[in-house]
Amino acid sequence: MNLKKTIFLTVIFSFTLSFSQNENKKIAASQLKFIKEKYNWNSERVLIINFTQSSENCFYENNRNLENSINWWNKFYSKIDLANVRNIYVYSDKISANTIIDAQIKFEDYEDFIWTNFFKYNKECYGLLVVNSLGEYKIQRGEYSEREVEKYLKTLLR
Repeated sequence: MNLKKTIFLTVIFSFTLSFSQNENKKIAASQLKFIKEKYNWNSERVLIINFTQSSENCFYENNRNLENSINWWNKFYSKIDLANVRNIYVYSDKISANTIIDAQIKFEDYEDFIWTNFFKYNKECYGLLVVNSLGEYKIQRGEYSEREVEKYLKTLLR
């Protein structure tokens, strides 16, 4: 009898854990407003933020050759359907990125908002934040693939 209870509780716990991991996190309305205003997010249903840490929080010089990295990102996103999606790049180190920041699709991390709220305790060099217009979001700390971006978009565009 105890074995059946143990198995039953294990199944229930596993189901609950897997369900909770699939839930979307949600940011506060004030944070959503800040993001919309600072990053010119208007009518699109989803915002993708490709975040680059400062070199001091990375194990290598990740802010070198930023101009060339945009070509790589363009190829990366060419394989993904970005209909109704705003895709931007945010740099934690605005001094290193000042030659490419254009406040159109490449931005500084205003008031260290993205770093402080989503990546502060992360020692990865890059991160992905995908937010929908309701404030629901998915986050990936570290490197990410096209498949992960597509999965997050599918979830948040529903």
